[in-house]
Amino acid sequence: MNETGLSRLRQLIVDRYDQLKAQVAHRLGSSSDLAGDALHEAYLRLATRDDLDQVRYPQTYLINSAVNATIDQIRKDARLVNEAEIGALFELAYDGPDPERTLVGRDLIERTVKILDCLPPRQCALLIEHRVHGVDTADLAKRWGISRVQVRREIQAAHKTCLAAMQDIEAEQEFIEPNDP
Repeated sequence: MNETGLSRLRQLIVDRYDQLKAQVAHRLGSSSDLAGDALHEAYLRLATRDDLDQVRYPQTYLINSAVNATIDQIRKDARLVNEAEIGALFELAYDGPDPERTLVGRDLIERTVKILDCLPPRQCALLIEHRVHGVDTADLAKRWGISRVQVRREIQAAHKTCLAAMQDIEAEQEFIEPNDP
């Protein structure tokens, strides 16, 4: 262990304890008790290090170490779950879709696929690549050998066609299943 680096930190804590504690409390946004514990934890962690002679700014290093030690402890504590909380997880009701919602969802997916199948192949591909896969228009233009303006027009036309078809489906469903008063 490097005694010079460690002795500098020890002397810093002795000489400026209240100031260090206030700075750590400010950084943590918490009480001075937590800051004092953080300083002590940081010193214990640093006492095992042998590279403290390399530290140029010991006060900053000590404060950052104290804050990081506290953050590590908070994260560790957040991961702990007691038995009652674990038991409560097993008692949660399943809120997944019921069979009717599943059928309605599958029907909507089938209709959407049929709508996409009615689009011209390039429009369909551009729409899916752009909207689903997030490919930007410049890349699509290069890939398809067309201008960015043409890519945007194709995507817009595909979007309009899909929107109109979806509105027709909604209108059809309202006609079949009128809203209850």
